[in-house]
Amino acid sequence: MSTSPVPSLRPGRGRTTTVAGGIALAFILAACGSGTSSTSSSASGDTAPAAAGECGSVPTKAPQDPDGVLASLPKDVQANYNLYGTPVLASPWAKWKAKHAAPYKVGILWQPPINAFVKNTHDALVKTLKDSGEVDIVADLAPQGPTDVPGSLQEFGQIVAKKPDLIIVFPLAPEPFVEPINKAGAAGIPVVAAWSSIPSKYAISVNANAALASANLSAKALQKIGGKGSVLQVHGIPGITSDNDAFSGFKSAMSNCPKVKVAGEVTGNFVSAAAKGATLQFLSTHPSGADAVLQAGVMTPGIIQAYQQLGKPVPPIADIGSTEGSLAYFDKNKDALVASESTAEEGIGSSAARVSLRVLHGDGPKTNQIVTLSKPITRDNLADVVQPDWDPASVASAVIPGDELFSDSELDVFFGAK
Repeated sequence: MSTSPVPSLRPGRGRTTTVAGGIALAFILAACGSGTSSTSSSASGDTAPAAAGECGSVPTKAPQDPDGVLASLPKDVQANYNLYGTPVLASPWAKWKAKHAAPYKVGILWQPPINAFVKNTHDALVKTLKDSGEVDIVADLAPQGPTDVPGSLQEFGQIVAKKPDLIIVFPLAPEPFVEPINKAGAAGIPVVAAWSSIPSKYAISVNANAALASANLSAKALQKIGGKGSVLQVHGIPGITSDNDAFSGFKSAMSNCPKVKVAGEVTGNFVSAAAKGATLQFLSTHPSGADAVLQAGVMTPGIIQAYQQLGKPVPPIADIGSTEGSLAYFDKNKDALVASESTAEEGIGSSAARVSLRVLHGDGPKTNQIVTLSKPITRDNLADVVQPDWDPASVASAVIPGDELFSDSELDVFFGAK
């Protein structure tokens, strides 16, 4: 492997206020998935599976599949695409392979390292590529700040100009990258997108199903309240991808619960402290509170603190983007609902790297959307995840030990289209 120096992933120098940090985190959470809908436990905090069509179940809606590519995947893998919003297409890279043997030239465009999640996913990506002994990283760039989409697009163009064999991206937003990725694809350069769903046939998105995640976790919370009552919905940042996915999941879960109404909507900017303030404001005008809370990601600790500050019982919460703080609370409150998920930071980076190596080898990707579900955290495995020193206020990602996001055998089913 080449040891030539490359530009390093540099820290953002742009605006990094709380809101801007929330925007970056929102995109980070854009594909948080969960497989909780079929998990049951005898513990009082969990709920048994609901029958189809009943409150606590999730509706079935297949994604757009104009090429019929999903039919080539196993049934259990097809189920992971339920409610998936991006069209699933046959990959144009199915018969492609790099024009030369290793070392392969790879360019990386990541998000600015404003938090541990971005750094950990990036470091795992780079480590897996370097450990392969087959990759020369010719560029490793990030924009100046979490809102610098124009800068990010400019850097993508700089990487394309180096004519790498493949590019790996973790974009600030998917839609602005469609046209540049299409142009790169037309020039014969595959683009692998980590933790993102990019609606381009030339991209290979390595992703978890965010809408299904939200629906699964929300369905558990709604079932816990008996399918009737009211919910508080907490936005991250309205209008961006991850918030839209979360609320799409809320809507899907609530469609099977006609006796549940929305008591209110507030915005927490994907920041726990902001969510606490917004929840306190809601409770000041709704003294009876809400029977459940559906939040768009990582804000559970702040919501819990708001209820506790006012001496009110903490209702069931859809714990999307599970954190050390939320799981520390569930661990110490045995009757609390556990509808949580593992966010495999290292697995996110290594999965993108392993997919990239398969593409470079010419293994034949079947689809442009490689999708899974994040592993569920319930009473059955909570003790395996929570550590005694976890701070109830911590918003660090919670992960099941050893979670790879995609194992090698799970990736196998997405390849071999040649």
